Amino acid sequence: MLSEERSEVLRVRKRWFVSLGVLVLGGWFLYQENNVIETTAITIETERLPKAFDGYTVVQIADLHGKSFDPKQTKLLKKITQAQPDLIVMTGDLIDSRRNGEAAALTLMKQLTADYPVYFVTGNHEVRRNLTLLPKLEAIGVQILRNTAVPLEYNGANIALLGIDDPTTTRWSEGLQESDGTRKSLASAQETVDPSTFQLLLAHRPEYVPLYAERQIDLVLSGHAHGGQIRLPFTDGLYAPGQGFFPKRTAGQYTVDTTQLIVSRGLGNSLFPFRLFNRPEIVVITLKSQ
Repeated sequence: MLSEERSEVLRVRKRWFVSLGVLVLGGWFLYQENNVIETTAITIETERLPKAFDGYTVVQIADLHGKSFDPKQTKLLKKITQAQPDLIVMTGDLIDSRRNGEAAALTLMKQLTADYPVYFVTGNHEVRRNLTLLPKLEAIGVQILRNTAVPLEYNGANIALLGIDDPTTTRWSEGLQESDGTRKSLASAQETVDPSTFQLLLAHRPEYVPLYAERQIDLVLSGHAHGGQIRLPFTDGLYAPGQGFFPKRTAGQYTVDTTQLIVSRGLGNSLFPFRLFNRPEIVVITLKSQ
C-alpha cells in the first residue's frame, strides 16, 4: 500500500515538473520572439540610382507601437548603430492608439536625431491620436514628410525622398476613400520632383503598392503588416491589417512593374499582444548603382 501511495506521489510530482517545464519554456520562447531584434539586410540595385549613391545605407524602423526593449532603448539603438546608416526612416505607428507609448517612442527618436538624419511618416495610430505626436517629434529634430518630397544629397548627387500620410488622414478629414486619398497624397508629394530623379517613398501601407507603381516610384518602404503577426514555420503571416487573412505582402521585398517594395515586419505589437515565429526587425537597405 505504501509503495503504491509513493508511486502515485511520484507520478503527481512528475506531472507538475513537466507542466512547470512547459510553462518555463513557453515563456522563454515568447520572450525571445517578442524581444530579440533581428537585422534584415536588403540590397537594391538599379541603374536609375546616381553612381555617387552607390553604397548608401538606409535603416528602416517601423511599427514600434510604443514598445520599450529596455528603459533607454539601448538594445534597439545598438542594432541601428551597428548598421552605420547614412539615413534613418520610420514608416509609421511609432506609438499605439490604445496604450500611447509616447515616452518610449520619444526616448528612441531623441537619441537617433543626435547622430543621424531621421525622417518620419504617419501611420494610422498617429492619426487616431489626432497627430498630437508630430510637434513633439519636430521639437527633437525628426523631419516629418507629409505628402511632400525633399532632396537627399550625397557625394554631390541627389535623389528624392518622398513621404505620404497614412490614408486614414484624408478618409477622416476629407471623406475620401483610402485609395483616392493615397492618390491625392502621391500627386502632392511628386509635384516638385523631376521624373528622371530616383524616388524613394516612405508610405505606411504596403497594400497600396499598385498605386505607388502607377506613379512609377522606384523604391517604397512600408510597414503596417507586422510581418503577419503570427507565422508558422516555413509560412508567411496569417493575418495583416489592411490585407486580411493570408496576406500577400507582409515582409521582405516585392516588385510591381518597375516599383520595388520593402515591407518591414516592424518592432512592436498592437491589438494582438504576441509575435510567433516573427521576431522584431530593423531593415538595412543598401543602394547600389548598376
